[in-house]
Amino acid sequence: MTLPPTFNADALARYAAADVIFLAQDGYRQPSARVRCYNFAKALRQQGLRAEVLSFFDHLGATDQAGALSTIPEEEKIRLNLEAHRVLATNPRAVLYVQKVGYHTLAAALAAERGGNRIVLDYDDYELDMQPFRRLEPWFPSLRPDQLFHTVANRAGACVAASHRLETLLAPLNPNTHLIHTVADQDLFTADGRNAPRRRFGDRVNILYSGDFWGDIPMKDVLFAVDAFALVPRAVRDRACFHIIGFGRAWEELKRRLRERFPDLPNLELHEFIPPTEIPAVLREMDIGVLPYSANEFNVAKSPTKMFEFLLAKVAVCATPVGEVTHCLENGVSGLLAEGMEGYSAALARLIGDNAFRRDVAEAAHRVAMERFSLQGIAPRLAAVVRGLLEPQEQAEAPPVTTLEDFLAARLARPVPPAPREVHLMRRDLEALLATEDLEGADPRRWSGPLVAALDWPGLTSVERVAPDRVAALKAAAARHRNAARLRPEILLPVQERPPGPPALSKLAAAEDWDDPSWRPWAVRVRTNVSTFQAPYIDDADAERRRDEDARNNIDNFFKRSRGTWERAQFLYGLDRLGLLEQSPRALVLSAEVDGFYLMLTELARCVGVVDVGPGAAAHAERVARGDRDPWLAKPRRFHRDRIVIHHGAPGADLFADALWDIAVLPQNTLPRLVAEGKAAALLTWIDRRLAPGGVLAFSAEIRLNGRPGVPGLTPRQAEGLEDALSDIGLELTGAVDLSLSDATLDRFVTTGVPGSGNPNFAARTGEALHITAVWFVRKRADTPDGGWERLAGFLA
Repeated sequence: MTLPPTFNADALARYAAADVIFLAQDGYRQPSARVRCYNFAKALRQQGLRAEVLSFFDHLGATDQAGALSTIPEEEKIRLNLEAHRVLATNPRAVLYVQKVGYHTLAAALAAERGGNRIVLDYDDYELDMQPFRRLEPWFPSLRPDQLFHTVANRAGACVAASHRLETLLAPLNPNTHLIHTVADQDLFTADGRNAPRRRFGDRVNILYSGDFWGDIPMKDVLFAVDAFALVPRAVRDRACFHIIGFGRAWEELKRRLRERFPDLPNLELHEFIPPTEIPAVLREMDIGVLPYSANEFNVAKSPTKMFEFLLAKVAVCATPVGEVTHCLENGVSGLLAEGMEGYSAALARLIGDNAFRRDVAEAAHRVAMERFSLQGIAPRLAAVVRGLLEPQEQAEAPPVTTLEDFLAARLARPVPPAPREVHLMRRDLEALLATEDLEGADPRRWSGPLVAALDWPGLTSVERVAPDRVAALKAAAARHRNAARLRPEILLPVQERPPGPPALSKLAAAEDWDDPSWRPWAVRVRTNVSTFQAPYIDDADAERRRDEDARNNIDNFFKRSRGTWERAQFLYGLDRLGLLEQSPRALVLSAEVDGFYLMLTELARCVGVVDVGPGAAAHAERVARGDRDPWLAKPRRFHRDRIVIHHGAPGADLFADALWDIAVLPQNTLPRLVAEGKAAALLTWIDRRLAPGGVLAFSAEIRLNGRPGVPGLTPRQAEGLEDALSDIGLELTGAVDLSLSDATLDRFVTTGVPGSGNPNFAARTGEALHITAVWFVRKRADTPDGGWERLAGFLA
């Protein structure tokens, strides 16, 4: 086997003499390799250590990097590891600094096993759902990402985490774990030249988002930021320009969505890839750097390289309070942290409009960065980690590992097998419970259906060496403390099995619906984080399976089985079953809150009329009248702007009176809210006059399962009697109502207002009420008699 031309005698001699070799699967273009390998190597050389970088992309000729790693065949990955091992084998003394747990980890493992090299595992992104050897996993379960991560972290001489969240993952696996951020090089990123003439980006208040658009997460985040910018009052916004510098597999899709979404926003500029060496010059002409991260596992765990570059360059940071920024900056002093679309927009407006405040924030952040967040500042700590491992040490035997997947697929007997990520998350819950002494006090949400099934897996005792009495204790605790067991005694609905066959139209939310082949496609359509662009796949026999697994990871894992997704999918499923979507219908929506559902309807209906009946309707109407962007359009999904009209406030008699509507929808518990406010009868009468004969009224309602107050909604008695109440006024319920409630559904439960309550859930407790969403479909067979809607509102009150 011959090495690439890069490896001449001089290069091999440098690797052979190195004290530490940084091993990266990505190249210099990617921040993970550039900062945490090339820059860290520079810092160690300044500390007197001989440091080299071995990049699979830059030096060994890997055909791809970053988010497109799935395009590299397994055979190629193995060849690259063997080539890398030939280089590493020349130096059995060097500490191998492995950046990420990826396919390149095998080369370090071979060197450590044969030559005795010590390993530092550097982890800078949450990537436990990445599969470096997808096709080999069935044959070698230890290559599954969660198992590989645990093995490498356990056997490494030291671990370096880029964020507090990643430190919490690594520290229990390796006591020699250190927190070192993905900091910037103060030799390159400085505030020098900020007062020079701006020749490239102009003299407006320049706002920047830059990076690799590798998939849905960064694309959704930047759409949020641009929506917030568009909501800034025009008089302020006209002083600024929002710049996006991008590349990556989702870049073209993002540009297309932005062009569709903002065809008339002149101060939004898109720039193609700019080399990393030019970014310091770019930042000299920028004033505000945005970090609009949504609260997901990846963003919470990341150590944003851009943030540290902004700080050293005196670019003021506007961020959401997610992840590492909350540990590094003080809100209102060294940065602005804001939640929600309108809150983030207000923070941007303040930074744009107040030059002195913006400069003060940037100055304070710069002082913090010079003290704590520069490459030169972290160099001594990094050098101490490496020096502590320069003497080889005998390694312990790796524990045997195996997998639960086949057992769970058979035991759960779902039409769609459990998604790999669902199994991974279940494993995390199982590990946490095994490490918990007080099972009585464990988070009840950990006792999911897959976990309860896993407790019967024979390998738990025979392979993973869990004591039989410990397994018995877990089973007993699950029987008492899983949410389904705790909640059943107070539920007034009778226990009943879910009816066989496809989901009913009018029904309670149900976990099982995600597995139904007739319902599932609508959940795929609803999920805004499932992209319309295709990830690159090699056209081989494995491609179809990988596409299927990616879809299940995005849609089916139980951490994404939310009431909001279910409700929207159920509306579309029912309208489709009733044949309405085939007719390109006219759809009317009354809502008390911003909702992406009516935006999605524009893809299926020829026109959509929306009435905002929420408490903020007057303020929204005033905002739109000023010519500012309507926040009811600020959802991160594609829609047809020419098919939707939104009215804020109580409808007048002439609103939408030009033609009859085929569909009327009241999402997000709007109808019970209107009942509680005494407005339901009048608004239902207004809808009735505009709904065509044979048209369908669909609405969602919270069912208060224990009948107690706390949220607007229906009691179980009202839910069971609703069919008769509707028929009394000439409305026909479409099909039998399904009020069954499974354990899997109840397990997805939260208490409003406590930590974690924002996570997706089906059942919730708000105040005294234990409640769950239901959707109802009613067909108009005749005009409702006088007083009919008042009687219905009285029944629902």
